[in-house]
Amino acid sequence: MILVFQFSQDILFCVSNHTSNCFHSITFVLAEVVAYASGMEGSNLPISKKRKKTEGRVTGKAAQAFNIANDENDDYVGYIMGNLILPPKGIKDSESVGPCAQTFTVCLSQPKAIEVAFGDPDQPDGELDDETAQRFLLGPGDMFRVPPGNSYRLENHSDVTDCLLTWTIIRPRSVPQGRS
Repeated sequence: MILVFQFSQDILFCVSNHTSNCFHSITFVLAEVVAYASGMEGSNLPISKKRKKTEGRVTGKAAQAFNIANDENDDYVGYIMGNLILPPKGIKDSESVGPCAQTFTVCLSQPKAIEVAFGDPDQPDGELDDETAQRFLLGPGDMFRVPPGNSYRLENHSDVTDCLLTWTIIRPRSVPQGRS
């Protein structure tokens, strides 16, 4: 993890009425700004009980790089960033993003080999109906987003090529009543 100084405050202090006796007080805060992939440890994704036998048991690994909280003054929302590796025939089972939004970028993959399926936002959270899901095939450089209240599923259809995606979960300013 790379840390840099981030200016937090810049306040002018004067010890007398003469400007020559004034000075700036600057507070420095360490901020994480770079996360090297070699320093991130991926965790195995869970396998859904709803997975069909024909879908196999291959999952991917997800690693988190940053976890930035919403600021106290509500000036900006918090977010979580990381990466996801899906091996050939790997699946990330259906998951709801709840009140958050999520973005993905396909960094490396076989062209048109990564499938994203979106659930119907009117279905209960986390539910993705195979028959009504909207599906798209993506490749390197493609991006997609999952709006709040929706679910998604990922599948790498390649027989030989891993798929590397980066992701960002964007937190809401506040969680709506009845959602978690």
